[in-house]
Amino acid sequence: MLKRLRERHKERQVDDTSVSPAKKFFSLETLRNLKIAYIPYNELFKEGVIAGVGWAIGVTVGFVIVSTILVFVLQILGGLPFIGNFFANIVQETQVQLLKRTPMTFSPP
Repeated sequence: MLKRLRERHKERQVDDTSVSPAKKFFSLETLRNLKIAYIPYNELFKEGVIAGVGWAIGVTVGFVIVSTILVFVLQILGGLPFIGNFFANIVQETQVQLLKRTPMTFSPP
């Protein structure tokens, strides 16, 4: 795509001294010579899709690498027991509160 843009730009590079600089700057030909002003929609769509997929893959791979390093570091440190105890206390307290609301009654058979 860049090759075609460079070729198009070289073709249209004509030094016109008869046209005023303001008219030359705002002319349609000048805007077409700019890359951002004249890209066919199908090429723009393709570039956007490829860039989006590349970004998503990069984020995914980066997250995997960072989380793997974090897991290895936690394994070396022996884990973080206070976090495990914190969640265990939450689960235990939740179970106690549920038993207070609906006590378990066993009826003999």
